[in-house]
Amino acid sequence: MNERLFLDTVFVQALLNQRDQYHAQAKAFLPRVRTASEVWITEAILVEVGNALSSLNRLAAVQFIQQCYRTSNMRVVGVDTPLLCILFKPVIGRYC
Repeated sequence: MNERLFLDTVFVQALLNQRDQYHAQAKAFLPRVRTASEVWITEAILVEVGNALSSLNRLAAVQFIQQCYRTSNMRVVGVDTPLLCILFKPVIGRYC
């Protein structure tokens, strides 16, 4: 499949937390993630996932984060100040 996806925090948390209200939908979507040509995620999202699941399912969060860096179709985007300034310039304007 030639699909390109961007994963967000809600999806990852739902996937890793069986008690999440969206867990079933996240699991149903997982085959598309596995077959996509590219799956993008930011390090900021990985930090959010690690923080959110640290007390609930730390091992699953760690394994997911590690797998993101090892999986061939995953693209982990680092987030730094210049990138944030480009994204948020309309909001924070002169501070960048």
